Order: sequence, then structure tokens, then C-alpha cells
Amino acid sequence: METQHKQLDVAVFSYKPDFSDKSKIMYNISITFENQSWIITKRYSEFDDLYKQLKVCFRNQLPELPKKTYTSFLFSKTHDDIEQRRIGLDKFLKLLTSKQEILSSNQMKEFLKLEEHAKTLVVNQPQIIHEFSGFLHGVRDFNLCIGQGILFVVNSDYSIFNRLDAYLTNMKGPWEKEDGQQAVMPVGCIECWIQQQDGLYTRQWAKMYNSQAICCFWDPSSFVLLVGLDSGSINYLEVPYSQGFKKCETDAEIQQHQSKVTGLYYDNERSLIHSVSKDKRYKIRNAVKSIYIYDNEISPYELTDLVVSKSRRKSFVSDKNGFIYMFDINEDKVIQLNFINTNIRLLKCLKLDSNQNLLMAIGQETGEIIMIDIGSIKCEKQLRWIGQINTKTKGYKFCWSQKRKELFVGTSDGTVQFWDYDTKQLIFVLKAHDSEITQMQWIEEDQHLLTSSRDKEIKTWLLPLQWKNQQVK
Repeated sequence: METQHKQLDVAVFSYKPDFSDKSKIMYNISITFENQSWIITKRYSEFDDLYKQLKVCFRNQLPELPKKTYTSFLFSKTHDDIEQRRIGLDKFLKLLTSKQEILSSNQMKEFLKLEEHAKTLVVNQPQIIHEFSGFLHGVRDFNLCIGQGILFVVNSDYSIFNRLDAYLTNMKGPWEKEDGQQAVMPVGCIECWIQQQDGLYTRQWAKMYNSQAICCFWDPSSFVLLVGLDSGSINYLEVPYSQGFKKCETDAEIQQHQSKVTGLYYDNERSLIHSVSKDKRYKIRNAVKSIYIYDNEISPYELTDLVVSKSRRKSFVSDKNGFIYMFDINEDKVIQLNFINTNIRLLKCLKLDSNQNLLMAIGQETGEIIMIDIGSIKCEKQLRWIGQINTKTKGYKFCWSQKRKELFVGTSDGTVQFWDYDTKQLIFVLKAHDSEITQMQWIEEDQHLLTSSRDKEIKTWLLPLQWKNQQVK
């Protein structure tokens, strides 16, 4: 059931000449909230500035701003035009304030003077506390392990022209020998950053690839790092703590798939590499014996992601057409238990909360987040749809906070949306990056949200303990 928000009433009720410049028009705006009422005056140019600022975060969610259709110095002859504009601005402002996420923005807070008159509407905003920069390419994936003070960053060249140029440069002719001396133009990379005594992270080493690096998985217990490549290969690396993570002890490339690797997992107890790919195959390989214990085309569609529950001995795989498959991986014989059709295309970013028996995923095209009940431990027979949130924008990644009961959704326009899981209400929208969010990581104990983008940055945001101050509720 959705929470009912207290109504803010706004009205652009009249206009008058600007006393400092009679060729300009000032619009009078009345605002009422609970037992407070106040009046502000704004020029059309201030409405226009507000629209442009909101456009950065909300894009297609904004109503249309009425256009300027008269010459201001002909005031006596354009009364009807000005009145029509007042009506248009009134409708524009009412539509803006009817959307809770827009009303919570900094821009609206300042425009309507909410800080002074309606503190219960003011949202405490996330604060940026650190920026990682200097990566070689745009960031695709990353993994920060706070306890070990290590950050792995997967980055790739997003330019299709650069990738084509690299492909032609890296392509070896039939007359060339395998001497390892052929020219290589890297388009992918895995970087290792280590925390120093001052708390800052510095790049320790980097490994280049002549194929795009897509995703990674770090197992902190066995010090195994897996890097999935666009070529279908998996780079298996052992980065031991005994060496201070300063170098790789083992470095092996495994030709696991025929096309892009889209999901990875490493089972350190049995030395098993789980992977899914655009080639529609789910494979499980014994890294010690170099044999497959499972290799199957499980879907007629490209596979998009993989998540594994070690405690349950279950794995879940999503595909491009909206199916999610559940597997029993308790023994060497892998068994597909069930599947569910969500009817949401380009399903990605599987998240599992085993304590809540909850599986979630996001549809990239629509931004719909679906919630699936997987059943209690040892009773995972059916996958049951229990709800969804429609973010109404293209979403690539999201994080789940069990403690806060909130979802953080990274979108294609570089914003992060914060949603209340229980009420399905949008709390706040943060402009985090200048381009699409490519990966996110939530650190519950610190209330830190990490976001990455094609803009070659990873940012750390501190979330407020409460979105609104309790004393003004």
C-alpha cells in the first residue's frame, strides 16, 4: 500500500511589472503547506532556469514549460498572452510539485523556499565523500573489499571506432608466427588498487586485454580473481595476501565461452568456476582438474547474469527474454529445478537476499525491478512473483539495503534513484555522474554507496541515516 504524502498547494495567481525593470514581468506564487502559507515572486527566466536544472536529473519526467510568445516591452498590447503564460506556469508548477521525487530535489527546495517554511518536506541528501579517478578507460565493473583494503576495477574502451581499430591491429595474419611479438592495442583492463596507510587507494598494477573486459568476481577467502572478457575467455588470477596483493601468483586464460561473458562466480570450497554468456550456455568448470562438471545451453536466448547462494547450494541465471532459471548445485550433478517467465526483456543484475528468501532483478529497457520469492532453505521448489517497482527509466544496475528496506537504482542518464521497498515510493533522485551508471556497490555497515560510470570515475556517497529529520516529522 502506497504512503499518502501531505499535499503542497501552489498557485501562480497573478503577475505585475518588475519595479526595477518595467519591461519584465514578475509572477506571484502562493504556497500553502499544513498551517504555513507564503508568497514568492519569480520571473519567467527563473522558471526557465529551474526547468533546465531539473532536466539534468529528471529528463522526460518533466512537464512542458510554456514558451515565451510575446515581446515583453509591448506589455499593454499583450495582456492576453501574459495571462495565458500565467495559466501555463501555474499548470507547470502544479505538475512539478505533484511528483514527490521532484519536490524533494534541491532545485525545488530553493525555488519554493521550503527550507524556511516547510522543513518536513526537506530531504537530507547523500554526501560525496570520495572520488576514485585516473582509470585507463570507462569503468564497467568493480569490487571493493573493505576488510582487505583492495579495489579491483574492470574498465574498457567504450568507443566502437577505437575497438574496431584495435581489432584490426590485434588480428594476426596466417603468415605470422606465435612469437608473442605481434602488435597489441588494449581495449580492456583490470586494475588493482591498494589502500595505503593514509587511507587513500593507489593503483598497484594493471593487466591489459586485447578484448573488452566485461565483469569480475573476487573471492576474498581464496584470493582468486576472475575477469570475464568480451571474447568469451575468463582470466583466472590468484592475487595472494602474502604478497600484499602486489602481484599475481597465477595467471591463466580459460577459453570458457564463444562470446561475451556476462556473469561469474567462484566456489572456493570446490574450486569451481561458474559462468554464463551471450552464447546461451551455463558452465561450471573445476579449476584444478580443468574439466567441466556442467556445460549446457539452458535457454534459446542470451544469458545475462548469474548469482549463487553458497549456503543454499542454489544458483540463479537470467536471460535476455525475461526468464530466470534455478539450479541445484549441491552435488557434482547439476539439476535445473524450475524457471519463471517475468515477461521483462533484458533482465539483468540479479540480487539475492537469502535471509528474506528474496531474488530481485532489473529490466534494462523499462527499469522495472521485479521481486521473486524463492522459498525457504531446502524448500526451493517454485519461483513466485511477489511484486515490482517501475522506475520508468532505463536502469542498468541497482543495490538493495536490507537494513534500510531501500533500493538504489542506477540509470542510463547518470542519476541514482532511491526507492522505499515497502511503499514502492521514490524518495530521492541524485545526479551522480555525467553518463550511465555501470556498477554500484552498497556497504551496509558504513552506509556507503559506490557508483561507477563511463566517465572514468568511482564515487563514494554517504547516505543519511534518516531521509527526513525526526524532529520535524
